[in-house]
Amino acid sequence: MSYVIEQQLMSGLPNQALTAAKYVIAHESGNPKNCGPDALEREIAYMNKNKAKAFTSHWVGGGGRIVQIAPVNRVQYGCGPKGNPLSYAQVELARTSDKEQFKKDYAAYIWLLRKLAKDAGIPIVLDGSGNGIKSHRWITDNLKGTTHRDPYSYLASMGITETQFKLDIKNGIEKEEVNVAKPVETKVMLNDAKMIPAKIVDGRTYVQVREIADLLNLKLVYNAESKITKLYEVE
Repeated sequence: MSYVIEQQLMSGLPNQALTAAKYVIAHESGNPKNCGPDALEREIAYMNKNKAKAFTSHWVGGGGRIVQIAPVNRVQYGCGPKGNPLSYAQVELARTSDKEQFKKDYAAYIWLLRKLAKDAGIPIVLDGSGNGIKSHRWITDNLKGTTHRDPYSYLASMGITETQFKLDIKNGIEKEEVNVAKPVETKVMLNDAKMIPAKIVDGRTYVQVREIADLLNLKLVYNAESKITKLYEVE
């Protein structure tokens, strides 16, 4: 599964080169007052107005939408002076109070974090040692220069534990398509004469028991107690 990355690049950004591309940063908005259906648009508009103080490269929300608002591989103001020069991309997750929407947002969030890490040649590991995908909390605890601890509390409020988040980053959560064999209509012939309708599923031919009973002139009796279907000769 893949997503469309909408482009809404902001103007007037600093355009500073990175010291090194070591991290992709996982954020969430931290704004419990902005959880409505237009939360994504409101967060982007707010960041655009305040980009001189804080901005990231991407936002996710609105039911699985991904919006890029700043270039990757350039300094963004999202995780403090120690982490910003080392972060290839920084991704914000807009909040929602809708659990079903969250599932879509979360799936897109995981996909984007993994994609950006692949693009940058960064290990797809969350909060491990060395380079990789890092939470804002990891930057606070290890590099300092910031005090934010997202996105774990918000994810936990929506049922995603730290362990699950790390596993989803590692493995992805794209659903595999299951190919269900469609039945093929056919017929079964007895003694080159009588035929009854049948279906072929996964190479096996299935017929209705009642059709067999009628064809062979047998009486069909179903015992509800034993749950056995019996065929008797008609006397």
